Amino acid sequence: MYQSVSIIIPTGGRPTKLAKCLAALSRQELPADVSLEVIVALDGGDAVEFDIPRDSPPHSRFLRLPRLGVAAARNAAIDVARGDLLIFSNDDTYPRRDWVREHLVGQDRRAAPGMLLGETRWITWPNPTVFDGLLRDTSMIFFYNKMKGGQSYGFRHFWTCNASVPMSMVRAIGGFNARIRPVFFEDCEFAFRIEQKFGDRVYFHPGAVNVHDHRITWDDYSNRERLLGRMAVRLAHANADCFEAIYGSAQVQTLAGEFGRWLEMDKGDHERTENALRAWFDRPLDEIKNWQALRELMYVTHLPLKRRLFRDAFIEETQRDLAGESPKESQASAITTAL
Repeated sequence: MYQSVSIIIPTGGRPTKLAKCLAALSRQELPADVSLEVIVALDGGDAVEFDIPRDSPPHSRFLRLPRLGVAAARNAAIDVARGDLLIFSNDDTYPRRDWVREHLVGQDRRAAPGMLLGETRWITWPNPTVFDGLLRDTSMIFFYNKMKGGQSYGFRHFWTCNASVPMSMVRAIGGFNARIRPVFFEDCEFAFRIEQKFGDRVYFHPGAVNVHDHRITWDDYSNRERLLGRMAVRLAHANADCFEAIYGSAQVQTLAGEFGRWLEMDKGDHERTENALRAWFDRPLDEIKNWQALRELMYVTHLPLKRRLFRDAFIEETQRDLAGESPKESQASAITTAL
């Protein structure tokens, strides 16, 4: 069992949600022999007014940083952390009282120390829509509906909204790759290097639960997929081996060419499909009689649209690369930092 724990939270521009997160952390029920600290990395916090939330846990530190991206913000927090175990979370997730203890329990159940994923559940919204239900019940963002507790999974399942790893492993790989900015892929690239160095896989422990307070519309989701497309190209520059492990090839320009041909062939079908789905997304969820059947149909139907958004942005980023343009820091990151 670990004797000291450091919780790492990058944040930027969401003080109300951060305050709720820290209030929940202040109510953690810990073993008597475990010390806990919380380190909040304010990405871009040097340029804004910030009041430390009143209900912050006793041992909390706040780092004001220039705008660096979440990877570098986490690294800054790791550099000052004292814990033997690091737990990563977001500023808009609210942990149960036993969250830290369950991370310790889950780590103890592993055959050896390593990466552990807890379960992040979507908050229950008032008057949920069909789209809210899709996010909650399918693999549109997370894959929890396909995972089993006590099983281990590949590096793409290390989601920093609710994950822990020994400090010794983090030090051994040099932390997160700060070249991957502003957000996305920095977590799975981090886990990829741990997997490569230690042969470790992500152990799923659903007992470590937090709740995600981040309502997303179809337009938000679309922006997220486009940002993922751009960030995939940046991942290729930062770690070609990780990119190849995900996409089956390290040839970015070749993939962009293939994506372009697929987009051209399916353009008309994509437009018709999106219009049809949009007509459903905002409908009240409680009006749907056979939700299980409909959600599977809508999930499968939306996948070509998801790929279109990703591929279109991937092509745009590749073209900027070829033209020697600087990476575009998208405002879409403002709605996606916690995902």
